[in-house]
Amino acid sequence: MLSSKFILVNHWIHLSAAGLLVGGMVFLVVILRPALVRSSTVSGVMTLADDIHDRFRKYVGILIGVIIFSGFINFLESVTGHSMESASVMYVTAIRLKVALAICLFIIYGINAFLIKEPKANKGESCSCVMQPPIYKRVLQIMALVLVFAILFLSVILRNL
Repeated sequence: MLSSKFILVNHWIHLSAAGLLVGGMVFLVVILRPALVRSSTVSGVMTLADDIHDRFRKYVGILIGVIIFSGFINFLESVTGHSMESASVMYVTAIRLKVALAICLFIIYGINAFLIKEPKANKGESCSCVMQPPIYKRVLQIMALVLVFAILFLSVILRNL
């Protein structure tokens, strides 16, 4: 069994990373993008948007890594802390679904960050995916948001089982 203080800190890290990820994604999509689009005539706004996108993408990767690592520790604690034979079918199903959704989220991030190359800008232009993301990027962002909210919902369910 792992130390209860370590588990408590790990839960805090896990939930903090999830909160930062959700908050950052919502901020980017709901607040920052519309504000930057309205200010698109301001000089340098596209460069600012590109800088924000590059930094945000790095932090999203770090947060997903923290969530997966701390989630794995939480999973090990739940398996060693509770006998899986006495666990309800709902508990086991919720854990499996949560892990599957987390893997899907990681795959979406990997596709978005590493497999889909950003279009190159012409001289003096910017191709900001923050301000004018292609449709496939928007679909991936929406899918990621839905997955994150579903994972958080499953977390709440697991606490009550």
